[in-house]
Amino acid sequence: MKKLLCGLLCLLMLLGCASAEGYLYAANGDNGLWGHIDETGNWVIPPKFDDAGDFRGNYAWIQQGDREGFANRDGEIVLLLDENVVSDSGYDGFYYGGRETGIWLLYKKATGKNSLGTEWLEGFFDVQSGVYSGLKWRGVNHRESNSRLIAVADETGKWGYVSRDTGEMVIPAKYDSDNMGSNFYDGYAVVTFWDDDYNIVQTLLLDETGKEYPLPEGINAANCDTVISGGLFEVVDENGLYGYCNTSGEVVIEPQFAYTFEFADGYAEVELTDGTCGVIDQTGKVVIRTTDTHYADVRHGCYVLPTGEHSFTMYNVAGEELFTLQGENIVRLWTPEENGLCMYVVEKGRQRRCGWVNMQGEIISEAKWWLPQALPMDDHYFSGFLLVQDPDTILYNYINERGELLTSLPISYALDFYGALAYVVVKHDDGTTQYGYINQQGEWVYSWTE
Repeated sequence: MKKLLCGLLCLLMLLGCASAEGYLYAANGDNGLWGHIDETGNWVIPPKFDDAGDFRGNYAWIQQGDREGFANRDGEIVLLLDENVVSDSGYDGFYYGGRETGIWLLYKKATGKNSLGTEWLEGFFDVQSGVYSGLKWRGVNHRESNSRLIAVADETGKWGYVSRDTGEMVIPAKYDSDNMGSNFYDGYAVVTFWDDDYNIVQTLLLDETGKEYPLPEGINAANCDTVISGGLFEVVDENGLYGYCNTSGEVVIEPQFAYTFEFADGYAEVELTDGTCGVIDQTGKVVIRTTDTHYADVRHGCYVLPTGEHSFTMYNVAGEELFTLQGENIVRLWTPEENGLCMYVVEKGRQRRCGWVNMQGEIISEAKWWLPQALPMDDHYFSGFLLVQDPDTILYNYINERGELLTSLPISYALDFYGALAYVVVKHDDGTTQYGYINQQGEWVYSWTE
């Protein structure tokens, strides 16, 4: 995806989880072994593993001795991997392909480099079905998808699609597109073919039956990781102009733009050929236009444009002004998140700090925080609390939509709330370190000390 989300990529396994049966959290018992507790701190799976991670979907990562594996909600080990196989849950607990619907990637060292230039074999474990693909692929596409099919590369480097419910190949591996075969979005995958200079020379649409839909002559996907959003995706013609096709492979917005972005909430950001920027609707009509080089960041029906030095104005997609935020050293205002708050950024020297303003333009939290993972709030704002860090003390805390702090605990490390609990680490003056979970009242629910 063109829009970049900056963040620290960490593989942490002490997070809460969700499923139809409720949240379960990995915890350390009195015997030094690991099990899982519920949101009240009661044991659901008694501590019996050498290590354990969070549940995602119906399964949790566990470790017994030097071997990794997976356990179900009854605490039964359903898969125990060989000692030389390692697992990868994804980006900071978000898990490849989604928190509750994604996969664990599994790797095994291979002999010599394969057709994709890697030195390992790959497989996946699906967190919904519990299917283990086996370590037989040269590549597995870990990108987000809302399909039960996932792209894999065989020993020749060609890509096809495997069912996450059965582990069986559904669409044969015959596509030698880019180094990462496209996953499905909304029932379709965009497959690109390249020349020796890595230029896209052909694009096909695939449906989940494997039926191919070629694009019109002279029209190709705009990039290798094209995402279908709102039934449309970006394309480029032979003249380097950008437009949009639908999932039938038909051009619905003629290539006419210098640059495009994917649709979100029925609107997309574009750069016009005269150097101006704007927003279009799904008919291609330019509904917003600005001469500023700052792209209109459309999100939740709103966009932001700079309107002066250290001044930013929020508009809706009808072009109506909602509010203006201005102040010393303000360098960025984000569009609203799901909770209706907008993050703004103040820069002093090389240091940036974040605060929050509501949709009435009222500052509800002064710009004095770091976002530990530097992600937009939607990506780690759960259960009404946002994880923040004090740049001066380097301590963590949580704030609500009113800008109020949750707890007075001196938290040295923390993870986002997921469900009712959040994992925190507190270092005490006596040299001990307390690990465990706090609730939405800032109280310990379960903890252990080292």
